[in-house]
Amino acid sequence: MAEPVTICICTYRRPSLFETLASIAQIRLAEVEVAAVLVVDNDVTDALRSEVTDFAGSYRFPLRYCHAPAQNISIARNAALDGVETRWAAFIDDDEVASTDWLEELYAGAEGAEAVIGQSVAQYGPALPGWAARCDFHSNRITGRVDNAYTSNALLDVDFLRRNAIRFREELGRTGGEDTLLFRQLTASGGRIVYRPESVVYEDVPSSRASMTWVFRRMFRAGQTHGLLSREFDARGFSRLGLTAGAKALVSAAMTVATLPGSDASRRWAARAALHCGALSYRVRPTILEEYGAAPSPTPSS
Repeated sequence: MAEPVTICICTYRRPSLFETLASIAQIRLAEVEVAAVLVVDNDVTDALRSEVTDFAGSYRFPLRYCHAPAQNISIARNAALDGVETRWAAFIDDDEVASTDWLEELYAGAEGAEAVIGQSVAQYGPALPGWAARCDFHSNRITGRVDNAYTSNALLDVDFLRRNAIRFREELGRTGGEDTLLFRQLTASGGRIVYRPESVVYEDVPSSRASMTWVFRRMFRAGQTHGLLSREFDARGFSRLGLTAGAKALVSAAMTVATLPGSDASRRWAARAALHCGALSYRVRPTILEEYGAAPSPTPSS
């Protein structure tokens, strides 16, 4: 018999939370039991509590509310881990909707693993520029090493995390990258990650994110996160990061121009240049841009 799973949703002032909850209520269950759905509210006040409580009255699964104020996603995710009473916790974002077989497919990869990662597929409306869908900078898929993972569609063995004292790093709670670091810690502790693209969640891309400015900032921050991971897990690679990232940034910048600025290929090369510039920036000065919270300025990372 399958072990029960707690579904965790960390949220901050997004009405789309209730669309996420509605999609979860429609999932197919054959091999999985949902013990509870846990909503972790990262807002300063608990004004959402009454809405979730009202929604819970007619909800398919037991629905619990947890208030974890601070506008810090790591604090919210750690509160989710603390609130889980099952071995397995499935994470989905509050701006995503689950496919019918989302959880079944995710759990199908759990045997012998401590984490299973699915796809997060971006949806581009007709009002967005055409290059956004063609370049698809917004979807989350694993294409390289499997521990370059994310929590937007993930199943975690909470017992394993607790035994190894693995937590989301709070100082990264406004910058992003805290989930990638957690998965790197998981594998360093002997955990196994399985990528299961058959498990799919969907996310509508808002117009505010369908710009190259947003892409550059996201990729630059991702490069800084790479620098942090190199510093903590690959001292030799970190010592050479200035040279390697600098060379890759120059090549990518040259290809941005060579492939006709404004074309899809040029946009992809420009995004790569931003990634490598972020890594180079971290090697020179170890700070990471804040993607979340009120302050837009860089903050030091430890």
